Amino acid sequence: MPALLPGILELSRRARYFSFHAFLLDEYHRRRMPADPGSLSLFIRRREWDLGLAVQRCPDECGSSPVGARGLGAFAGRSGPFPRGESVESNLGGYGLYYRTPMAEVNVVARAGTLLGDQPIPIDVLRDTSRARRLAEEFRTSVRDTAYYRRAMWTNDLLPAEVVDEYAAVACLCRLRERSSEQQAVHDALFGGDHADPVDSSNQASADVAALVQRRRSVAHYLALVAADPMVPWSHAAYREALWSPPTPRSEAHAAVAGQWAALVAKDVWQEALCSVWSQFCRDGLAYSRKQGRGLTSEELQRVVTEMVAGPPTLAADSLTTDVADAARTGRLALPDEDGNEVVVADAPLEDLRWLSVRSDNAASGLVLLLELRRRATGRSGAGWAQATRLRSAWQPSLQEVLQALEVHLDGSPTVAETLWWLVSRFVVPVHERIAYSKLPECTFRFRWEEGLLRFYDQGMGRFPLAAVRDVPLGWLTWDLGLYTADGPEQSRLTARGVSFVAEVLT
Repeated sequence: MPALLPGILELSRRARYFSFHAFLLDEYHRRRMPADPGSLSLFIRRREWDLGLAVQRCPDECGSSPVGARGLGAFAGRSGPFPRGESVESNLGGYGLYYRTPMAEVNVVARAGTLLGDQPIPIDVLRDTSRARRLAEEFRTSVRDTAYYRRAMWTNDLLPAEVVDEYAAVACLCRLRERSSEQQAVHDALFGGDHADPVDSSNQASADVAALVQRRRSVAHYLALVAADPMVPWSHAAYREALWSPPTPRSEAHAAVAGQWAALVAKDVWQEALCSVWSQFCRDGLAYSRKQGRGLTSEELQRVVTEMVAGPPTLAADSLTTDVADAARTGRLALPDEDGNEVVVADAPLEDLRWLSVRSDNAASGLVLLLELRRRATGRSGAGWAQATRLRSAWQPSLQEVLQALEVHLDGSPTVAETLWWLVSRFVVPVHERIAYSKLPECTFRFRWEEGLLRFYDQGMGRFPLAAVRDVPLGWLTWDLGLYTADGPEQSRLTARGVSFVAEVLT
């Protein structure tokens, strides 16, 4: 995700927090408050708390969720006055958790330790650039006439309801959509540079320029998906399917970024397929070893794996894996949905097949999903697809390596049982052992080899969750910035600003 969408974290979701936190850092510097990390952290956490109270009392009842919402919940609906508090028990509060990294990566904040001359700065500061200064000034302009800013912000007194409500009317996260100048300042912070040309590399480090270009393209690609399918901001499944089957690219650059995101979906499908195999292997291996009262030999493990074909769908252990792939391709293989209906594999969207394998949670569905991914990935090409499919983790090979290895394996005409054993012996057992050993002294083993036997541990059999794919922050940030609007599901549409941004970046 840092490669696909640099500068935007999963929980850096609301655009106005960028201007709000710039405002806090600027106020702290202007008032010459202590250049001490602990003092700055306390200052930010307390002001985040106050903003959270205001967001909860939004006069439009917008339902925005502020930083520290869990702690603020006890005060929702109360009449005041309200106690002062701190947003979250973490260094630098929500800023430190969710917005510090993005604001540093887009070069509006210099983090503590940054060299200023010959000396590292002791605390985070706003950079001395027009982008950064305008970001802070825009939020200040919106709140400067409130009683909160004039006095209450600088005291520890109880907050009267009327003070909070006046602050809420101008400072709530939803109000950004009413302030075009502040919207533009946040837009420029995320998608602009500190020179006339936002993507001019002449005076910026090449890595910063590359990150800026990538961020702009990924966000513009998201907006292109919204334009093609209004359900994208509302449905996780619609978003994933749109990434896999995007509209026709507008340019070579658009094709590259679309290929990158399609590869991300393919990586997740591979993970889910493997996880279905893993899940049944853990369950059946533990049950068999309990029956034996000991760990299992290699031959017994192969017997366990051979029997992991009951499904659904039910597969024959001695049938050729390529025959299963052909059955899926020609519409002769189906997976059951939650209502017991048969979903024909060849006709179903890839996202539906992924979810059906998760629901079935067994090796047969995982194998079918992997074979169908192989078929649908065949013929995919382009710079973005190639780049993203070559990325690997510390423990597992890249998707490109997996698909190539699968082709070599299938060339040997293996049976279903042999393919399941290939998956378990290559991608499950050795990988899990390496990961679990890396976490010692904590014991996270589901199984490990001991004296020639694979011993299973009852440590829970849950699936491994997929990494977040940024649909929530993309949806909120682009909505806050006025790049699309929506009155409800299937009613999303790009604004003139959104259309212009897509055309500027992707055409």
